[in-house]
Amino acid sequence: MSSEQQATDDAAVTAQQDLLEDSLELAFAEYDAALEQGVVQPVLLLIDCEDEIGRPIVSGWLGGSVVEDAIAEQQASREAAGEDSTTVFATAVSHEEARQRIPELFPYLSAVFELEDSENGFLAISVTAGGACALTVPFEARPSDG
Repeated sequence: MSSEQQATDDAAVTAQQDLLEDSLELAFAEYDAALEQGVVQPVLLLIDCEDEIGRPIVSGWLGGSVVEDAIAEQQASREAAGEDSTTVFATAVSHEEARQRIPELFPYLSAVFELEDSENGFLAISVTAGGACALTVPFEARPSDG
């Protein structure tokens, strides 16, 4: 791998980590909702709807017009607040469903589902910067209420 490709890959992983870190409140809300609904071993899917890879994934699940409307609303909100964020879709699915669906989209993540689950956190798949990475969200990273 060339140093240029390595730098590109490193930047993508950093963007994927940043997306998750910037969305911790949403991540824990989706994880908690999945547990309340009886989802076994929830895996968080966190997808940047404005990403070249993320947009078609979410559009396929929710419909293109839903995604386009959400992006337009988010962009207007960002401009009004002077923020630089993206439109994020989050959902939590069972480990079994993630094990089947994620490798279809990202074959390089298939090995993640062969590892033992962490007792100190939950698995999250972060999609942005043209790819995806698997991260463990430590329970201690839960944002405090206040």
